[in-house]
Amino acid sequence: MEIKKLSILFVILIGSMLIAGVTFFFTQPRSSDFQAVDGVMDLRHHKFQDHTPIQLDGEWVFIPNKLVDSSTFDSHQSYIVDVPSLWMKYTVDGQPLPALASGTYRLKILIDDDEEILGIKTSMIRMSNAIYINGKRVGNSGEPAEDSSYAPHNTPYAAYFPSNQQELDLIVHVTNFDYAPGGGIIRSIFLGNQHSIAKLREGALFYDLITTAAFLTVFIYFLGSYLYSRLGIEQLYFSLFCFSCALYTLTHGEKFLLALINMDYVPFQKIQMMSSVLIGLFLLLYFYTVLHKYMNLQVVRVLCAFGILLLLVMLLPAPINSKFQNINSLYIFTNLIYIFYAELIAIYHRATGILYLALSSLTILLYFIVATLNTHISLELNALPPLLPFICLTMLSLYISHRFADSYLEKGKLTEALLRVDQLKDEFLAKTSHEFRTPLHGIMGISQSMLNTQNTPEQEEKMALIFNIAKRLSYLVNDILDFSKLKENELTLRMTSVDLFSVTHMTVEVLSYTITKNVKIHNRIARGTFVQADEDRLRQILYNLIHNAVTYTNEGKIEITCYEEKEFLVINIQDTGHGIAQEELKNIFGAFQQSEHSIGGTGLGLHITKELVERQGGQIHVTSVVGQGTTFSVKLLKAQHINEESSPLPIPTYQQPFLTFPYIIERKGMKKVLIVDDDAVNLKVLIDILEQENYSVIAIDNGQQVFEQLGQHPDIDLLILDIMMPNISGYEICQQVRQSYTSVELPILMLTAAIRPEDMIAAFQSGANDFLHKPLDIIELKTRVRNLVLLKESAETAVTMETAFLQAQIKPHFIYNVLNSILSLSYIDLEQARAMITNFATFLRNSFSFENTNSLVPLNKELDLIQAYVNIHQTRFPSQLDFDIQVDPAATNCVIPPLLLQPLVENALLHGLKTKKEDGKLLIQIEKKQQAVHFIISDNGIGMEKEQCEHLLGDEVGHSQSVGLRNITKRLKKYEHASITINSEMNKGTTLEIVFPFYFNRKE
Repeated sequence: MEIKKLSILFVILIGSMLIAGVTFFFTQPRSSDFQAVDGVMDLRHHKFQDHTPIQLDGEWVFIPNKLVDSSTFDSHQSYIVDVPSLWMKYTVDGQPLPALASGTYRLKILIDDDEEILGIKTSMIRMSNAIYINGKRVGNSGEPAEDSSYAPHNTPYAAYFPSNQQELDLIVHVTNFDYAPGGGIIRSIFLGNQHSIAKLREGALFYDLITTAAFLTVFIYFLGSYLYSRLGIEQLYFSLFCFSCALYTLTHGEKFLLALINMDYVPFQKIQMMSSVLIGLFLLLYFYTVLHKYMNLQVVRVLCAFGILLLLVMLLPAPINSKFQNINSLYIFTNLIYIFYAELIAIYHRATGILYLALSSLTILLYFIVATLNTHISLELNALPPLLPFICLTMLSLYISHRFADSYLEKGKLTEALLRVDQLKDEFLAKTSHEFRTPLHGIMGISQSMLNTQNTPEQEEKMALIFNIAKRLSYLVNDILDFSKLKENELTLRMTSVDLFSVTHMTVEVLSYTITKNVKIHNRIARGTFVQADEDRLRQILYNLIHNAVTYTNEGKIEITCYEEKEFLVINIQDTGHGIAQEELKNIFGAFQQSEHSIGGTGLGLHITKELVERQGGQIHVTSVVGQGTTFSVKLLKAQHINEESSPLPIPTYQQPFLTFPYIIERKGMKKVLIVDDDAVNLKVLIDILEQENYSVIAIDNGQQVFEQLGQHPDIDLLILDIMMPNISGYEICQQVRQSYTSVELPILMLTAAIRPEDMIAAFQSGANDFLHKPLDIIELKTRVRNLVLLKESAETAVTMETAFLQAQIKPHFIYNVLNSILSLSYIDLEQARAMITNFATFLRNSFSFENTNSLVPLNKELDLIQAYVNIHQTRFPSQLDFDIQVDPAATNCVIPPLLLQPLVENALLHGLKTKKEDGKLLIQIEKKQQAVHFIISDNGIGMEKEQCEHLLGDEVGHSQSVGLRNITKRLKKYEHASITINSEMNKGTTLEIVFPFYFNRKE
């Protein structure tokens, strides 16, 4: 098969070459019967009106380095040269003429005097020329001169003059001081009558125009296709290749670009040189994109780098860049050879449409050969008919069609497979749902029949609970069946009164944690706003619209508002994003419709949203201004705050479990769990499960009561929190709780029926310790509750151990110093020694009291410990400390946590006053204010910086933070309205204030 394809390609190649040769043979103007000899051409027997123009080829007379007229021509040394040719081939005094020079050509033409208008047409005369007939200047391109002051402008032209003499003395002045390959008359000059010369000129212009138009047409088509679809970079490369070919045609041949744009020849020459390099570069890139499997990337990179280097060289002045003319041609030829090599490999591997690519590259090769010969020899650019661009375009169109057909057939097979899979999926959903439905109806039937029999109140309540749970599970099964019926437009919705604020808040919370750019979402919907909708579908609608706004807003804000309009509520989602063009708005809700600036997706999101809104009796509209933002408006029916569901086929329901809130089950000495859920059935299930595990339970159905219960029960060990609740969501509650309690001080377990991964992320981000999906697995719930309670217990154990450590941390050095002081006083002052022994005994007795580190102790017990410690210090250092305690009589009968004040007094003595040798002051003030006791400990010690005070009360543990202060801070968090503050100034002293709730000492 491969040999057959190669044979076909070879035959096509040879045939194309023959066609090109025959076309060239018949299209070139021919005048083999006339040749100039020794500077004279005899045309006396030639009738111009009956023939094509004559090529004035042959032997001309040439004077180098001089521009002379016919009157002085014979007085200069002249030479016989061949025209057309480069003058570097001429020999002057045994030396070749240099590339940069000037000269005068002369040819005498003998004609019959027919008194008609003749014309002359030039093709390529480098780099400027002027033509004189019988001493009269008839045409020029540029302005020749004998030195570099000339004006280059190598442009073909036609000139006309009367033939009123039998001999025409043709003088051509030529100058080239820029073009390195050399100057001279490079291609033939034509002579004919006015009609034939005009026809020749028009034919050459027509060839350039039609070739340019063909390439520009292809350029515009493929560039527009690429910009519209952005599918396949090869379209861009091929369009740029066509543009380069059009540019090459405009700057060669008749150089039509100069007729369109009035420009200097210097930039024109640079464009002319660069166009050929661009052809080779973009041709290589195009074929690499379509044949990248068969081309070496490193080779392509080297060729591209070389092409870019040539482009930079072309920007240099003409004397330099013209030296690379042959290298430009070699570069294009090398690229074509490598492309043909890759095509042969692609043919061997049976690549799709490769024969069309081979033929298209063959036409490009033919055009390149003609263009190269046009530059180097006397071959006109219009030697081939202007069919090459159309042949190239046809081959590429067939190639694209072939690829499209293969892709279409492949997609057809995939479509059939997908349809089969989709059908199997629908069958699986239907069968599985039906299998679920049968036992569910059995459970509902049995529970319903048992409800009609004689039962105890507890049994009846539990059977009603079973029935309601089974009924809700049947709704889930129906939802699965609804998805399978969506294609038949039979989706069933469960319309209820939905708390719009809660649904919106939950959606915003979920999306807020996924945003990675500077976009803020503001929920402006008032609490207590209700709409008639399917809660799950409403959440899906809001999620789609808000997520869409986030996607198309790089920076700014998204505001969600609503207002009443008769019996409807209008929800607005307004962003400050890119906006949508007006012509795109009419199709934005269509299936698979995407705007020009769409970011991913399939174009189904807004279509599904519109379907869900309309099926719930609502409407959706969009307004947008490009560059300012977009507003989506959803109109839904208003509703009152009710919890009863409406359904096309209502199922009988039974009374919810009778509970009054807060519902409290007190079990002395057991761990306490606070449950929050607005659904009484869910609360009843959780209460029964936790009651079986011997937990103390507090159940409430209103999220706003959480903080009240935490204040009344500071010993709560776990908070179980439902996310979706009216007025305030679980996310909000969790965030507010975390402002007062850390994750170990009060663990939080969040529950939700949502199954999106974003919901779980949002729960953890808001401060939850764990997360469970509904419906709950009982074993999993028990395990997670047990683990979280153990976490709280471990944290409390750590605090207790720290308190015990504070009681026992009597340094041996302190005991040694005290005993030495007692021994010394026994020789000096026996009474004082006895007093010090008494204080030391009191201090040790209170320090070694470990009966209950978590219980509250009388205030006087803490003050006795402080007094004993201070007395010991004053005995050792009599003049160093002035100590005083001021106690409000109303506060004397209160109880406080053990070691609440003593560690602070010790810190003040050791750290704040130890550098003072005398005049140290320490004051303790205790005062009852309303229902709290204020403890103020102030000293006039060395003080601290503000940053150090903040660090001491912070959560981070550092070397400079004492165990005592950290332990006191942790224990105070257990009590509502308890706080600790520090104020200090360097070298002035420190004041520490503790506010603690007033607890009456009932033992007294």
